[in-house]
Amino acid sequence: MRAEGTSCDLPANVPVSLIVLQSERKVQELAASVRNASIVRGDRETVIFDDGRVITADVSAAGDHLNELGWGNRRIEFAVSFPRRRRLPKRAVG
Repeated sequence: MRAEGTSCDLPANVPVSLIVLQSERKVQELAASVRNASIVRGDRETVIFDDGRVITADVSAAGDHLNELGWGNRRIEFAVSFPRRRRLPKRAVG
């Protein structure tokens, strides 16, 4: 996936919502499920929508894309999703 928007008319007071996932595959799956926004910039690891949502597996690359869009100084709201760790079994007391 490659989208090359150069700018977007997102109002200045709207923050960027940064969703960080564990892999390119997860980014592509979530991006494909979005129906109410258009992609303004994207590659395999990062997809940016015209409503300010950013889905990425590479925060540094997402920052580069945001700067290219002129969104580098916006407030950022983070959401991070990583696999759950298995709980260790409880130790027997005794």
